[in-house]
Amino acid sequence: MIKLIVTDVDDTVVPEGESVINPEYYEMIRECRKKGILIGVASGRQKPCVKKLFEPVLDQIFILADNGTDIWEKDYKTSMAIPDEDYQALARDVKELCLGYSIMACKPDLGYIPYGQEEYFAHMRAYPYDLEYVEDAAQITGICKVSVWRREGIGKDIEELMQKRWSGKLDVCIAGENFLDFMNKGCNKGKALSIIQEHYGIRAEETAAFGNADNDIPMLKQAKFSYAVGGASENLKQTAYQVIGNMREDAVLKKIKEILIQGGSL
Repeated sequence: MIKLIVTDVDDTVVPEGESVINPEYYEMIRECRKKGILIGVASGRQKPCVKKLFEPVLDQIFILADNGTDIWEKDYKTSMAIPDEDYQALARDVKELCLGYSIMACKPDLGYIPYGQEEYFAHMRAYPYDLEYVEDAAQITGICKVSVWRREGIGKDIEELMQKRWSGKLDVCIAGENFLDFMNKGCNKGKALSIIQEHYGIRAEETAAFGNADNDIPMLKQAKFSYAVGGASENLKQTAYQVIGNMREDAVLKKIKEILIQGGSL
């Protein structure tokens, strides 16, 4: 029996960066709660951005924001920060080694982008993110997630370089084509989901999860019934229990309706 359902947002239930969702998702969330199924949203987006998207049902869901480093539920809240010295060294590396890339440093509820990166600022405001400009990104403390961005996409050379330099201390993962994200080691969507599961006494065998990108892999590994939408990364498809239809066909909505029709059985 499924007792918990969690889904990624961008390119899983809405196109990357869009701020309008099919309203049928709201009705489906309400129906899940009526049937005693806990339901949540796990996203690389910041918490205020996710709250805006799911505002009509905020009292019905939990949120794993900033790739799981910011956990919110009406009765339970926690976050997981990168050690300040690691973050500051990473910010310096990005500035020196990732030429042509932009950086955003995220605390729960607020993102910081350096002056001079107006294109990235405007791109994230369109989600819409809550943001501030900062003179020097390396001087901020208490950061839970770092996103490195390039409009043309993350180059394989940069991904491999930063993986080599930082994967021993931080979780480093591609989050869509344009973002390379960094979190404290072991702090990701999978860890966040395990915290929610433990809090409510729900097992992986009673969990369904949906995603599309490599940053969803830890979360899908934490659920027996894990689903990759069409167009997902090959790594995610290999991890998933099943590959379903495309995001633009509301494949997640259809699968959750199927779970509800079957009374939570799969």
